[in-house]
Amino acid sequence: MAGISHVLSIAKEALLTHQLSIQVASHNIANVDTPGYTRQSLQLESNTATPISAGMLGGGVKGTTILRNYDQFMVQRLAKQESTLGNLQAQQESMRLVETVFNEAPGMAINDLMNKFWSSWQDLADNPEISATRQAVVQSSELIIDQLHSMTTEMAQTKFDIGVSLDTAIGDVNSIVNQIANLNVQISGAESAAGQANDMRDKRDTLINELSTLLDISFFEDKNGAYTVLMADGHTLVESNESWQVDWENNELIWVNKDADGGETRRAIGDGAELGGKIGGWLEVRGNLIEGDPNNFLGRLDAFANALIREVNQQHSQGAGLTMFGDTLTGAQVSNVAILTSTVDPAADAANVTIPAGTITINNRPVGEILGGNAVNGLAMTKAYNSVNAINAAEAGVEARLTTLTSSSAATAAATAGGTISMTLNGVGISVAVAAGDSAAAVNANFLAAVNAVKDQTGVSAVIGTGSNGAPADTLILQNTENGDSATIDITAFDIGTTAGTNINFSIGTQSADATHNTGEITLFSTSTFTLNAGANDYTLAQLGLTDPAFTFDTQKDDGSITYGPLSTNATVDTLLSGYDYFDELDTSGSFDIWVYNDDGSLAIPQPVTVSLKGTYALNDVANAINAAMTNAGAASGVPPAQSPWVNASISDNSLRLTPSSGRQFAFANDTSNFLQVAGLNTFFSGSDAATIGVNSAITGNLNNLAAATVGPQGQIFRGDNTNSLKITSIQNAEYISFTGGAVNTLDGFYNTLVGQVANTTRTISQSYDSTILVNNQVTAMRDSVSGVSLDEEMANLVKYQHAYTAAARLITMSDEMLQTLLDSVR
Repeated sequence: MAGISHVLSIAKEALLTHQLSIQVASHNIANVDTPGYTRQSLQLESNTATPISAGMLGGGVKGTTILRNYDQFMVQRLAKQESTLGNLQAQQESMRLVETVFNEAPGMAINDLMNKFWSSWQDLADNPEISATRQAVVQSSELIIDQLHSMTTEMAQTKFDIGVSLDTAIGDVNSIVNQIANLNVQISGAESAAGQANDMRDKRDTLINELSTLLDISFFEDKNGAYTVLMADGHTLVESNESWQVDWENNELIWVNKDADGGETRRAIGDGAELGGKIGGWLEVRGNLIEGDPNNFLGRLDAFANALIREVNQQHSQGAGLTMFGDTLTGAQVSNVAILTSTVDPAADAANVTIPAGTITINNRPVGEILGGNAVNGLAMTKAYNSVNAINAAEAGVEARLTTLTSSSAATAAATAGGTISMTLNGVGISVAVAAGDSAAAVNANFLAAVNAVKDQTGVSAVIGTGSNGAPADTLILQNTENGDSATIDITAFDIGTTAGTNINFSIGTQSADATHNTGEITLFSTSTFTLNAGANDYTLAQLGLTDPAFTFDTQKDDGSITYGPLSTNATVDTLLSGYDYFDELDTSGSFDIWVYNDDGSLAIPQPVTVSLKGTYALNDVANAINAAMTNAGAASGVPPAQSPWVNASISDNSLRLTPSSGRQFAFANDTSNFLQVAGLNTFFSGSDAATIGVNSAITGNLNNLAAATVGPQGQIFRGDNTNSLKITSIQNAEYISFTGGAVNTLDGFYNTLVGQVANTTRTISQSYDSTILVNNQVTAMRDSVSGVSLDEEMANLVKYQHAYTAAARLITMSDEMLQTLLDSVR
């Protein structure tokens, strides 16, 4: 209704509205430095108009809603930028620590120490009989060893520190998502159609921002005002009033879901920078410092040390020192080995199936593609061969081997004429008597008996072909006795003599384990527990024969995974040659020579004792082979058995020990098997990686054992001989050294490539970090231009609101004066 009262009502509403505007501005000013605060403003609109005769009379002003000056797009973009920035910041801080490990400052840098090492060997070659040059070689080696130990210690400390940071960050994530879920409930309960819970929304956005610095996330708002927060891969962290937790183990981030019954589901969702935020950055760098990955920084440093040890030891073990070994020589310790043998499924729908790369992982290392192939005489030889190659290429800490198999060329028939079939198998002569009229079964039985009678010497067993065991029916099969023995089968002579009609014939030559000459089995050797994953069920495992009923240790069936090792229930464990660190270098088809001397330096026998490793599988087999070779050499020289062997081999604490008899000494030569290097006999270094490398105690205890010389063809050793030290010196320039991980390079080139990669990684991260800061600052400025509080703007608004408030108050005064005038006129 028009009139003075209408004017008074408009003035009152205006007074209250502008007072509210001043209160909102005061709230903005008070929170100018509050992190995450979004500037608020009072939305004004005209009050309802009143119809009068002259038209619609305005009803003044009213404040409808206190709005947040908020840009959802900018908030989302800023969260992404914070995630990227946090990721790069974590990587940069950690990589600076890693970079100091590979600091090539003059003096104690690996490059300088390696140059001194090679120079010391050259000095030894110049003066092999001088003790000082021998001491210099040991000292230069110990400098490298100390530096490698220091580097691994620093990397381990950095890894530990990152782990502590990850523990804290994981706790922060779980706390933040719980707070966001609680705020969702509070916001949904507090808000109505009249307005939003602005300050609680600001607090929630601040938590979102904090979460973004730790992980890459996305979020959206539902119709009730609650946030749903998702990780980069889609796993939910917050939905309405519910929250999920994360954890980390084995350098992977784990998403954790707990059901109402207390059950827990854990899913690995990433292990590197792809996770975003500081957690992703820390996991990325930590992944370069964990054991077992030949391609990360630690793995490549270990590969460098491993190659240095191997190359020097291979040559050093072929040489001789100033004196022969007159006391017990103890080799490296063999680890207990778990052996797992499986038969690849020969069925057509399994043998022919190709397993794609990455389907199988061992210790989280992906196994490459395994091509299928037709089964041959009931055995999936091709697929077994491809499986072994793929598993070994993964370098997951598991060694895979085939078992060698070969067979006669045709089915055995009845003998029409008698005689003797003779053959030389792995250096052992075998004779099979055949009588005229012997049936095929009788001939085969006699052949099997003759071959199997000497299998301990040859390492080869014989079976009759059935058409489903690798050869046609009634043929003769020769295969290595022990599972996973991929040594060659050597037939150097075969003669049927006067026999006729048997059809027995073996090709003369050497047969190795290849795609058509194996038992269709895979044998896995491991000195530690390993986990093999092959999908969500046992379909792929079944193709490789890694399922029931044979594998009773696999307690959780059809989960696509097996875990096995020396400590597994019912595990097959032995002190096998595969327990050596350098087992992959061992060739059991080869041999090595032991020269035996009297204490006065003269030869005890005029020729070396050649030890063949044919048929050796366990460490005890090697000891037996050495003792047998010594006994046989003694017998050939007319020495009674009681006086031989001159060198006795025994096993103590999983190590091979060689002890000369009284008045005897020995030296090594002509090792074609690499056994001496693998077994740590007559080697320069001990250990197998950067953390375990050391100088062999046999050398530190007696510098005369430093092998600068080599044994001559007649067993002679000269004090001034430098042939072996020159060969060791030449390793510095060897161009085709192989490294764990598949690289081929020089030692210096491989290490310098590693140093360059560390430096380039740090530089790239730093450059990305600097550019991301600029982008982040721009996005923050754009966000603040909309949502930030400007004191100048707020002060201007206060003046404006104050004037409006004053005007509204004056309007009330004027209305009062008008009403007073009206009252005075009627008195």
